[in-house]
Amino acid sequence: MTDSRADTAAPFLISAVIATYNVARYLPPLLASIEEQTYGSRNVQFVFVDDGSTDDSLGILQEWAKGREDHVIVLTQPNAWVAEARNTGLAVATGEWVTFTDPDDVLDPGYFFEVEKFIRYHGHRREVKILAAHQMRLLESGEVLDNHPQRYKFALGTRVVNLDAEPVIQLSVNSSFVRRELVEQHGLRFDDRVRPNFEDGHFLARYMLLTGTEHLAVMASAKYLYRVRGDGSSLLESSFRSREKYVSVLRYGYLDLLETAETHGGVPRWLENTVLYDLFWYFKEQQAIHSLTASAPADVFDEFHELVREIRSHIDEDAIRSFDMMGLSFSVRETILRAYTENRIRHNYVILRHVDESRQLVKISYWFSGEIPDEQIRLDGADVAPVHETVQDYTFYGRVTIRQRHLWLKRGKRLTIRLDGVPQQVARWEQQGHPEGLTAKQIDPRIAGQRREVRERFDPRGDTLQQRVRKQLGNWRQRQSRKLSRVSLYDQRLELTLRSKSVQERFAHAWVFMDRDTDANDNAEHLYRHVAKHHPEINAWFVLRKESKDWPRLEAEGFRLVEYGSWDWNLLIRHADHLASSHADAYVNQPVNQRRYGRPRFKYTFLQHGVTQDDISRWLNWKRIDVFVTTTPAEHESIAGHGPYAFSEHEVFRTSMPRYDRLWEKRQAVPACEHDTILVMPTWRETLLSKRIGNSNERGKIANFAQTEYAQQLTALLSSPRLRELANRTGQKLAFMPHPNMRPYLGDFNLPDYVQVWSFDTHPIQDILARTSAFVTDYSSLAFDVGFLDIPMVYFQFDAESFFEGTHLRRRGYFDYQRDGYGPVESNADAVVDQLATMGDRGYISEETYRQRSAEAFPDRGHGSAAERVVEAMYFVDSKPVPAPVQLHEPSAPGEANVSR
Repeated sequence: MTDSRADTAAPFLISAVIATYNVARYLPPLLASIEEQTYGSRNVQFVFVDDGSTDDSLGILQEWAKGREDHVIVLTQPNAWVAEARNTGLAVATGEWVTFTDPDDVLDPGYFFEVEKFIRYHGHRREVKILAAHQMRLLESGEVLDNHPQRYKFALGTRVVNLDAEPVIQLSVNSSFVRRELVEQHGLRFDDRVRPNFEDGHFLARYMLLTGTEHLAVMASAKYLYRVRGDGSSLLESSFRSREKYVSVLRYGYLDLLETAETHGGVPRWLENTVLYDLFWYFKEQQAIHSLTASAPADVFDEFHELVREIRSHIDEDAIRSFDMMGLSFSVRETILRAYTENRIRHNYVILRHVDESRQLVKISYWFSGEIPDEQIRLDGADVAPVHETVQDYTFYGRVTIRQRHLWLKRGKRLTIRLDGVPQQVARWEQQGHPEGLTAKQIDPRIAGQRREVRERFDPRGDTLQQRVRKQLGNWRQRQSRKLSRVSLYDQRLELTLRSKSVQERFAHAWVFMDRDTDANDNAEHLYRHVAKHHPEINAWFVLRKESKDWPRLEAEGFRLVEYGSWDWNLLIRHADHLASSHADAYVNQPVNQRRYGRPRFKYTFLQHGVTQDDISRWLNWKRIDVFVTTTPAEHESIAGHGPYAFSEHEVFRTSMPRYDRLWEKRQAVPACEHDTILVMPTWRETLLSKRIGNSNERGKIANFAQTEYAQQLTALLSSPRLRELANRTGQKLAFMPHPNMRPYLGDFNLPDYVQVWSFDTHPIQDILARTSAFVTDYSSLAFDVGFLDIPMVYFQFDAESFFEGTHLRRRGYFDYQRDGYGPVESNADAVVDQLATMGDRGYISEETYRQRSAEAFPDRGHGSAAERVVEAMYFVDSKPVPAPVQLHEPSAPGEANVSR
């Protein structure tokens, strides 16, 4: 270890220990914020410990320290991780109070001024042993947000909190100050075993336990700006892939604290809250649509669950019941509360979820664990069975911890339910029951339900950050008030127009169809075309943005078009009986502000963009779907059967997708000798797209796209001389056509001239598939369209591990690409070319194995109209008879049910 400093005996009130590792790009803002401190920065000792950085971090610090040797120490050591780096700095710090600033964060100009002021007025009090600054979030854009999950403790301003009465928590050492004398007295150091995170919370909790701390001083006016990195490079963001997170943090972090507390008189509520707060995030992240917990190492799951069971044995039940420091789903709280005890999860109530007025059915749900309880359901004095049923499993780290049963029952006058012989109360919401004990925080009205109090504070520098935020908030409220006035006039005009006879005649009982707002040419377009031709009794409309390249084409064909977001669109949506779309994004199935206009009256039909092959239940379960279209028997069972989805056969219909009708016709119309294209069509990646542009499907671009693995792997394949030779030898064109979401990058691929780059904008996908000889994709659901047509294909999955790590909304589901796919799976470009060469030698005919899989997956192909089956399903949920279709060219095969359930 080396250091650059000048010996000094000057006393310091505060020492800031700053461990650095490869943060050269973040150091200048931190150092600038130190220079801007109104409490002279020379009054604070700064101890920087460079932990073996490989960038210019050390050089930046050494240069900045020149001329500041009286209060700045720069140490360097071989890389040993953040805990040891902080311990190194702690060993040389001399301040009365010590803090551990993070090198990528920023300090408000009045930060140390406010801390020094608090210490001057309250530091002599014996109970004041730890201080907490107000942590706020600093975005990469420079915007500062006061939305940290623990901000509630600053709502009453600067004060000293009695932890017995208000058991708040403090997890971050970067915004904490502790007495160095007490740290040394108890031999406290950061535990290097607690990694990759929670070393902060472990150090602070041990400090509080060993020093008998019963109070926490919160400094609302000392603003610490915690940087939220946007590139996923922070320890917290990357930690979910680490094995230690699921073992070391629990064993050496949580358990160590709980066992230490029990040797010092028992576990205080603030410590229970500390452990629960951190532990709950593991389970919340598993339920998130995008979460890196999807890439957690499966070999540690059993050990993880056993550690959670041991941790749970040290925590009182009412601490879990009354925990209110973050929003928790019932399944997460109930999992921690009951799943790690010896008792099965059973309640004495069921929940009335929904009433289907059209079909006169009611939806009842209840929670349980293990096997389904013995159900006795009586309706109007007679035993009945469910009309539809399913079980939704909640899986956390490879283990189903809690299950939810959903039953659709006939409606009657009196319904009674017994589970395992126990009568059930019918409730309208979850019943958590009452905890055995209540904390003072829950009892004291001055604490419970508290609201933020904004206090004016005198500061000779002028406006404080708090005052600036208040001014900005006031300006925002004024703008909102003006906007609401305009909205009010808009809504008044809208309500009057809605009632007009002409509008009601035009849009009454409308069926609305749309694919994306920016594109058509998917299932909704095909279904609309079928309805317009064969069901004139339906008041059908198609929605699209007017600037879409599909608008002129559909307008010329005679589609009745309404522009998405327009005045007519608003009127149409408010009158619609049905909305059918191939997409389920919020801008589609929640198109209007429900707070302003209420819940839409239309029934929503999810036509799907493609066959669901992976688990997207976290994205879909909360959406209101009345008709859920499926295609293959395996897909249907995965969604309507027992598993991760909340849907049953009440919503799920196996009709096949409407676009398959025309796709089959087009393929049959092209003779094999005219199949002339090797088509490479990968799907998109969430990490390659920036934020949505407005309330639309359009997305921005990221920088350096050409350097990404996605671009390089696909370029390597398409530039292969062997692939070009194969195409020439077999008379094939080479075409590249990425997913529409990757459209912004079409010009960024560096491809040979002989590769034709096509866009969905200009090349109808069905016409292309009709002429395709061989198909290359990665994870695209269009592989099912190709399998449907028996086109030979290969999956190019060069990033299989990272694709399912949680950055994309998909997770691995029922479909195994090796076991169930319609072609071989390869991970490098050369192997893909080898497979294509074999296909070419075989005359571009699929192997028998894949042809058999296709036949099993698509038993309905060539028999009847999928579009008509969807129409029948939409009429069915209205409990209406289906009018006979007009001039339907391909009736269902004899004896075949029109709607497969």
